[in-house]
Amino acid sequence: MWIEPEHYKAVGLCLAAARRQAKLTQVEVAERLGRTQTFVSEIERGERRVDVLELLVIAGALGTHPRELFAEIARSVRWPRARISRR
Repeated sequence: MWIEPEHYKAVGLCLAAARRQAKLTQVEVAERLGRTQTFVSEIERGERRVDVLELLVIAGALGTHPRELFAEIARSVRWPRARISRR
């Protein structure tokens, strides 16, 4: 199993929901990030990957704690359980 496009879409949906909960527009978030509205839109549509450091900065721009944002993403993405072999 590797990361599928649906996983990025789930991340984007969580970020969009957090933005709406913060009562911010994509333009406002983009301004806080020093990026364009298109950048924010691409993330929210799952067209652009977000690494963990970007997630920290985005959480700050949204005024939310990164742990809460990450927890919501983790709940939203369906991951198969990894098999751990014990020897």
